Amino acid sequence: MRSLAALEARRARNALAMAERRIALMHLPGKVAEKDPEKRLLRLKIGETSDGQPILGPWSRWQEAGAGGFKIHSEPDIDEQMVLTSFSGTVGAASIAMPATYDQDHDAPSQSSDTTVMQRGGGRMEIGPDGIKVIGNFRAEGGAFTHNDKNVGSDHGHVSAPPGPPGPPV
Repeated sequence: MRSLAALEARRARNALAMAERRIALMHLPGKVAEKDPEKRLLRLKIGETSDGQPILGPWSRWQEAGAGGFKIHSEPDIDEQMVLTSFSGTVGAASIAMPATYDQDHDAPSQSSDTTVMQRGGGRMEIGPDGIKVIGNFRAEGGAFTHNDKNVGSDHGHVSAPPGPPGPPV
């Protein structure tokens, strides 16, 4: 007959091993390997096999910085470092790829401690103690466009018209 104490010790050891495995799978660092922008899904390379083949995570949604009243969309780049988060410890359909940190493939856009920088391609916006600075091409569409309560939009007028120099905005 088996010892009841030995059986309970094996059960406890197995339960502990399963719990440790789930904890280990809650946060898996990786880099974006594949994307499906239309479905808003990606796969992370989370490791390599012994012969150097990539181990890919499941197709997962990526976390955006804002998805409620203030929405932000920024599709991750291939090779961008992210973390595959599985709150239950089970990697699968409920896993979410979350932004990670800068690395050798993707440098930080600034070293400043008092300026927030948003950059994508040739566009850059800096928000700091001296105000907002936009770098790159700038296009405004729709709505009113004013500066110091003066209309400077596409439908603005001038006090005087050519042939002389334009006067101040109306």
